[in-house]
Amino acid sequence: MLPSIDFFTKETSTSSFILDVLSSVDNTVDVHTPANDSAPEIAEILRTTLAPIVIWDLDSFASRNAKYLSSLRENNPDSMILAYAESPDRYAEISSKLYDTILSIEALRLHLMSKIARLKEIYNAKRIFRERMSHLVGKSEAMKRLRKNVERAILHTGPVLIQGESGVGKDLIARAIACVYDKFVTVNCSAIPDALFESELFGHTRGAFTGAQNERIGLFEDANGGAIFLDEIGDMPLHAQVKLLRVIQNHEIRPIGANKTRHIDVRIIAATNRDLKEEIFEKRFREDLYYRLNVIPMQLSPLRDRKEDIEDLANYFIRQYAPAGEPYTLSPEALKKLQDHNWPGNIRELENVIQRTLCFTDPGILHAEDLQIDKDSHRTLSSSSADRAAIKAFNADSYDEFRDMQLDEEREFLKSTIRNCDGSVSLAAERLRMNRTALYNRLTRLGLSVKNVRP
Repeated sequence: MLPSIDFFTKETSTSSFILDVLSSVDNTVDVHTPANDSAPEIAEILRTTLAPIVIWDLDSFASRNAKYLSSLRENNPDSMILAYAESPDRYAEISSKLYDTILSIEALRLHLMSKIARLKEIYNAKRIFRERMSHLVGKSEAMKRLRKNVERAILHTGPVLIQGESGVGKDLIARAIACVYDKFVTVNCSAIPDALFESELFGHTRGAFTGAQNERIGLFEDANGGAIFLDEIGDMPLHAQVKLLRVIQNHEIRPIGANKTRHIDVRIIAATNRDLKEEIFEKRFREDLYYRLNVIPMQLSPLRDRKEDIEDLANYFIRQYAPAGEPYTLSPEALKKLQDHNWPGNIRELENVIQRTLCFTDPGILHAEDLQIDKDSHRTLSSSSADRAAIKAFNADSYDEFRDMQLDEEREFLKSTIRNCDGSVSLAAERLRMNRTALYNRLTRLGLSVKNVRP
């Protein structure tokens, strides 16, 4: 909450106005000077009261203004002191270091409203920042560096590129960086069909294409004045990458069917679990877009590389998911079991394990046998088949032939996975730790029909 303190004695319309303004601020503290202007009581208040806003009536303290303001500034160096009087010129001898602004009563009304509104914005931004940073749990050196980088990134407006494996918390990092914005729009690039990308991002006019019966603003325009999070940007098709590059360069969008561009002011935060340099080499991602996005890089380490964070993360999830009044603690054996696991699903997998464990375990100490950790569900090739694949690839006459062999292996792998899931693409996506739409898009790009894949 945002406290404030005001010092005035006169029952004037100005005093009433100040009280009305301060009443709009949560947890406001109003301290009035006593009728006899008791010096000991005022001095005690100045020594013990801390507040970000101090409103000081110069006319009420006459010759003691300098003394009181000096004490107030000494005990509250960060407070904003607004001094006012009927005739401010009468107090020209008071050092300007003892107050931030001196105003006439007429000017106070407008100035006070704007100052309090700005202070509330700063206060709320700090509160949101602390809340979002509290989710970035861990004591490893990697996490310490990451938190410091996030704090620095908040102060800038350049594009941010967050890279890391699936499940490491890229969304949390994006939300922490965007804590100073009222708007935060998330775009899952892997879930948008290729044909609808431009319309989703930039909007369209009425009649721009078949079925466009109404005008629609895009997600970029919806995020204007805030931040947009382009998740899984490695799955963005090339034709949309060209459009995005122009948005970053010119800060303008043009909806489908429109003749004029529209200026936008948006902080761009992108994330991917792909190696974009490899994607550039494979000509699936534009190199110029990569450098435009990678102004402020963030690299998130997988959980297996920072196992010293597992204890803090596990306790964090226990506090988050444990029912109220039902305490749980990890035994040393349970913690060792968690630290010995490789965590292919990273933090998301750890979260699921803790949530599942709390569901099936009574309150108290959690033992190693209480932790239900799935074995690695990724199907790998047997050593013999892997050897055969390596020999086959080695005998390829060109890189294009080698690439075709890779795609054939991927097709067979996906078909086998879907068949082992009784033809369920949703279950196959879950086992592969992929988004269901992303799996459908990948099948389409590989030229596979789901109907032909199912048993």
